[in-house]
Amino acid sequence: MPVPAHLLADCPLPVIPDELTYGGAILLLTDAMKTIADCNHDKRAIREFEQMRASGAESNKGNVL
Repeated sequence: MPVPAHLLADCPLPVIPDELTYGGAILLLTDAMKTIADCNHDKRAIREFEQMRASGAESNKGNVL
């Protein structure tokens, strides 16, 4: 069973405008931190998925069909 494709997709990069104000920088930082949090959530889901897959493989060891 492969890892779901949506968990392997690249994390989106925030668009950095050519002219950036201090207020815009704060908004950009907020957006970037949200993107990082979402990306970390995906990576955590991959780890959980891999643990599930590994524990399923361990429980099926020795079972010959």
